[in-house]
Amino acid sequence: MRSFLRKEFWDDRNKPILFIQWALIILAVVLYFQSYDSIEYFYSGILRLIAGIITLLTGIENYIVKKKEYIFWFILTIMFCGMGIDKLMY
Repeated sequence: MRSFLRKEFWDDRNKPILFIQWALIILAVVLYFQSYDSIEYFYSGILRLIAGIITLLTGIENYIVKKKEYIFWFILTIMFCGMGIDKLMY
C-alpha cells in the first residue's frame, strides 16, 4: 500500500501540480465565502476561472500519467474558462 501511494500520488512529476491545485482550492473557498451573501458577477467569474485552471491541471496530470481521459478534462477546462470569461464581461 505504501509503495502504491509513493508511486502514484507522490511522484516527483505530479507533486507540484498537486500543491498548486490545493492552493487554488483554498483560494476558491475563500472567494466563495467572500461572496456568500451577495450576488457578485466578478467573484462568480473568478471562481469559474479557478475551476477551469484546476481542471486544466487535472488534465495535465492525467496526460503525464498517460491516462486516456485527459481530453475530457481539457474540454471541461474550455467550458469552465468560457463561462468564467462570460461572467466577467458583465
